[in-house]
Amino acid sequence: MTTDLEDALSGVLADHERGLLARAVVVVEVFDEDGERSLSILTTPGVMEWDALGLCRYGVLSVEGPAAAYFAGGDL
Repeated sequence: MTTDLEDALSGVLADHERGLLARAVVVVEVFDEDGERSLSILTTPGVMEWDALGLCRYGVLSVEGPAAAYFAGGDL
């Protein structure tokens, strides 16, 4: 599955001229056949746990800053 993920992401990035994929962590919400929700964390091949954690933490920080500014009315 990780190789398929890498191929798909590489293709999308190339289609939109966003550069070459180095590594990725993808967090997805999945609904099973019974409608139960769960989170799944997928990485491209070779991503070590500490790299995945670092990428996720950086991603969270990059979302939190603009979100906080939005909810504070831009007064941050």
